[in-house]
Amino acid sequence: MATPARGTRTPQMLEYERQAEERAREQDAMNEERERMLEEQARMRAEQDRIAQEEHEMRQYYEAEALKHAEEVRIHQEEVRRHQDRVREHERRVRDHEASAEAFAKVIAMPAKPGRDRQMAFIAPMDRTGTGLNGNGKVNGV
Repeated sequence: MATPARGTRTPQMLEYERQAEERAREQDAMNEERERMLEEQARMRAEQDRIAQEEHEMRQYYEAEALKHAEEVRIHQEEVRRHQDRVREHERRVRDHEASAEAFAKVIAMPAKPGRDRQMAFIAPMDRTGTGLNGNGKVNGV
């Protein structure tokens, strides 16, 4: 095997250079692919963060709405209870009134007791003549 002249490249050297250039191109392609993958991962992470934030905000919104609804229901139940109390009180008053009216109607409808239909007045009639005398010539009360 003859030694090549200085400055000339042997086929083996050319092959090594070709392989080195190929590895360098492959390395560049791998680096570009790695960069694209990292960018895609960053976009995915940002999308996941955005979704997580939206879910968090939705949970807070629905929790606040649930609390607001629970308060509205509590207030409504309190109003219903007060209304029912007023209705019961009104019904009690109506029953009391009806009972009083019935008792009053019975008293009015009762016949007078015998001997009381013409009671004697214990007070002399009032002077209507202006003379100080009642109708039979006597002074009132005497």
